[in-house]
Amino acid sequence: MSTTPDELHPRAHSHLDSARELAALMRDFRHGTWQPTGLEHRLAELLAQSAAGTGSLTAVSVRTAIWEGSMAAIHENGGRFITLLADLLPQIEKPDAAALHTAGLALDLVETITQTAPHRQAAPPPRACPCPSKAGSAQNEGPPPRSPQPREGGRPLRVDAARNHARLLNAAAWIARERGLERLTMGAVATAAGVGKGTVFRRFGDRTGLLQALLQRSEDSFQAAHLSGSERADGRDGAIEQLRAFGVAAIRRYAAEMELHLAAEPSPDQRYLRGPRRRYHERVSILLGLAAPDADAELLSHALLGYLEPALLWHLSDQCNVPLQRLENGWLELVSRLVPKPQPHAT
Repeated sequence: MSTTPDELHPRAHSHLDSARELAALMRDFRHGTWQPTGLEHRLAELLAQSAAGTGSLTAVSVRTAIWEGSMAAIHENGGRFITLLADLLPQIEKPDAAALHTAGLALDLVETITQTAPHRQAAPPPRACPCPSKAGSAQNEGPPPRSPQPREGGRPLRVDAARNHARLLNAAAWIARERGLERLTMGAVATAAGVGKGTVFRRFGDRTGLLQALLQRSEDSFQAAHLSGSERADGRDGAIEQLRAFGVAAIRRYAAEMELHLAAEPSPDQRYLRGPRRRYHERVSILLGLAAPDADAELLSHALLGYLEPALLWHLSDQCNVPLQRLENGWLELVSRLVPKPQPHAT
């Protein structure tokens, strides 16, 4: 049996997609059809500064940029730049020759961005979300979600500020692990990190923002595995398999981090506006649209994601003693009922 190049290099398509998107973004930037916003410009500066000493991007620097911008940058220019960083992260973490080439292209892009002034523009409104009434109305959309890593007076985040950010998160993670989430307060983090309480509030906004930032590491891995790359799936069968895998992975992730997810749950007026939730909805809508072309994918995706709400999964697992395997099987059955196999044509 012969072996194809793709079998020898299973991540080749990932590198190729990222390289193409980098080239396209650089071309659009030079032609003026893509102009980085102030936030995107700040993330590029952060990456360029971290690469100044070694001449290359590292997983740590890319992850820091994602932490800094992911909650807000997803609304900048359609999230194109931050999504590219998320796609790049798993390649840099396990580099090969193709990944190093892609990382070099990414460094060329961020250095080119830093040589120009940031484009000042108003943030685009959140994407319209189907609601029972006044669908798409600006009155119902509400304000965009607040980033858990606030900007420092609009100035680029310095490298030392990025280190302080990581130190605060490490202190928070230690408190949560050793003392429990009920002891995780802004004051406790400030004391453990040796900074003033105001520094913690400026960095994360509030306790919910701090908890969401703690979740960002697993969020990065989850999004890289299930939301990254091109938005295409390999036909209807491929879309169904990706949809099944998405839900099972989400259930397992929530089960492993349930307490933290419940504590970080945003208020009802922000729950469906947060960057990760919006990306989940967009991805599930795309997959459901491919798997069931006649379905109202945008609306039914909310029903699918409702099954994955941490509060519901906690109720079923902890209060109803539903085993994890049954929860996973429930998701698979729900998908199969929404996307039944096509009936063969009568002869």
